[in-house]
Parts: sequence; C-alpha cells; structure tokens
Amino acid sequence: MKIQSALIVAYLLLLPLISIGQRCTTPINTIQFQQVKRNVSSAVQNTARLAQARNAVSTNCLTCLQLSEIMLLFTNDIDRYEVASLGINSITDRENAYMLLDQFQQFSYAFHFYDLLNPTLAGQPMPDRPQLKPQTVIQSQNQQAVLTFPALNYPDEMSYIGIKNCTSYLAERDFMTYAQEVFNKPNEALRLDAALACIAKTCVSTAQAMKLASLLTLENNRLELLKAAYRTIFDEQNMDAAQQVFSHAPNRAAWNDYLLNFRNVLAETAPCAIPSNQFQLLRETLSRESSSTSRLKIAKNEIPPKKCFSSQQMKEILGLFSSSTDRLDLAKFAAAYITDYDVYFLTVSSLFSSSTDRENLSNFLKK
Repeated sequence: MKIQSALIVAYLLLLPLISIGQRCTTPINTIQFQQVKRNVSSAVQNTARLAQARNAVSTNCLTCLQLSEIMLLFTNDIDRYEVASLGINSITDRENAYMLLDQFQQFSYAFHFYDLLNPTLAGQPMPDRPQLKPQTVIQSQNQQAVLTFPALNYPDEMSYIGIKNCTSYLAERDFMTYAQEVFNKPNEALRLDAALACIAKTCVSTAQAMKLASLLTLENNRLELLKAAYRTIFDEQNMDAAQQVFSHAPNRAAWNDYLLNFRNVLAETAPCAIPSNQFQLLRETLSRESSSTSRLKIAKNEIPPKKCFSSQQMKEILGLFSSSTDRLDLAKFAAAYITDYDVYFLTVSSLFSSSTDRENLSNFLKK
C-alpha cells in the first residue's frame, strides 16, 4: 500500500529539524552500490539476506534511494523495518527520508518508522527500535497479497483511432497472467525484469503499460518501463495519460519531456503520408458534394495542407469526378502532393478514356 500521501503532511513538520550535520556526507558510487546490492540479493535464504543487508547499511554511506532499493529486496515489512532502522544513520540526504516511508506496505510499520525518524533527523542518537508485537509479524508473513491496480484514469484503447505502433494489443486475460507473474516476484529488481520481458515480446496498450508500471515501487523503474514500452505501444497518442503513475513532479516532467523529444524525432524521420482517417474524411466530404465545380474547389483547398497522398489515394479522389475536364485539372494540380510520383501516371491514367487527356497529363508530368 502506498502510504506517502497519508504521511507527507506529518513529515513536513520534521523539516525544521533537518539542519544538524550528518555522519555520512558522500554516498558510495553506483558501481560499489550495485556490488553491495548483488551481495544482498544473491543470498538464497531470507536469514542470510537479512544479515547481508544489516552489514551493508551499517558499514556504507547511502542515499535514501539506495537504502530504499535494499529495503525492496525483502517481501515483508518487518525485514524492511529492520533494514531501514539500521540504515537511517548512514544516509547522506536526510531531507529525502520520506522516500523510506513510502516503501512499507502497511501503515503500522510506516508509523513505527516515522516515530524513529524524528530524533534521528534531528541528529540525536537513535533510540532502541520499538518492539513489534509477535502477532503483527506472524500476520505480515502469512498474509496473501492480492494483485490490484490503482484507481487511475486509464485511456480506452478499444475506441482508439489514432497512430498505432502495432496492429493489436495483448488480450486482457493474457495480460493478467503476465501481470500476476510480475506481481509474484519477491523483489523490485525481479519485478522490473519480468515487466520488461513482457513488453519486449508482445504489444500492450497504454492502460496495460500503466498497470505494469504501478506494480513497481520506485518511480525511476516505472519511467524505465514506460520508455521501453513506448516504441511498440498500441495507442501511442494515449501515452500522455501514463504520467499518472508518477507522484513526484520531476518524474512527470521527465516522462513528458521524453514523449515530446521522441515524437519530434519520429516526425522528422517518418515518411510523408496522410493518415487513413483523414483521407477517408476528405473522400466522404467530396462525395457529398453534388456540384463538380464545388467538389473541385474543395479538393484544391484541402489537398495542399495535407501534402502527402499516394497515387492510389489520388486515384480514388479523381474517381469522384464525372467531368473529364475537372478530373484532368485536379490530376495536374495534385501532382505536386504525390509521394510516389514515379508511378503516378501509370496509376491514374486508366481513369481517362480519351487518349488526348492521357497524353496531355503525361506531357504535363514530364515537365
């Protein structure tokens, strides 16, 4: 359960206390931390993993993010509490200690740890850890976690008609199977690997990508997953909604920047083409006009802004004109907006029954 929102107001009351010097000022670097984390996660038995974690957080200077990642190597709150209470005096960025509150699944452990933060953040010696009731521990270990997703505003992919990066998305039953596999992994690193493996071998919708991301606790992992999913997402234009999985403004900004930059790259490198829905709308608009003169005027107004028509698309539009004069006029006018110019004459010439008109068009295109 996410508890940050319930505790953030109370935590703000601690901010004036965060002013006294810290024992640790420089955290271990990324390479050293990854080695420490591997040492902890490689232990098969939970007892051995907890012993490795105790040693790691007691002998190394860590950031709150690093301490959070070690906490998430454990599946129950009693072990996470043990790791966090030992590591709190080794963190270098105590102003970010609220991140640690967010790693507990149950409010009871979060409040126990909150009580521990107050004197610790003020630079006072850490008191003895509160003794948790034995029945609380037993309940935590035996409790069966249930797969649920947060109540977000998930976009509807069934009615989506925009740009698609794949032809279809994962069926809901199959998606729930993958999601359950991710959810059942014992720690954050394995959940991220499982989620990345899922999107690497299939196409998902934006809603499904958001739900997979919600199964990860660390927001930088959620960001990594969404970036990986973006290139094969079914409903690309719905991906703006994915910012809902981030509770911190910098992460939302990072996601929006990624979308903007990547879409700009796609726009610059994508082949020129009019979307099929825009073409069909233009075709239907022209077909409703009873006057050939009005139809020709509308076509000449609408074709230039859209710019990119295939020869086959233009053949369909030219076929809407009964007047050979108007048809020839539009065929010449539209030539500047054809993407496959080399086959344009071969594609549309069959619409002209008069050899004079065909020769006229051919000579015009050669120029």
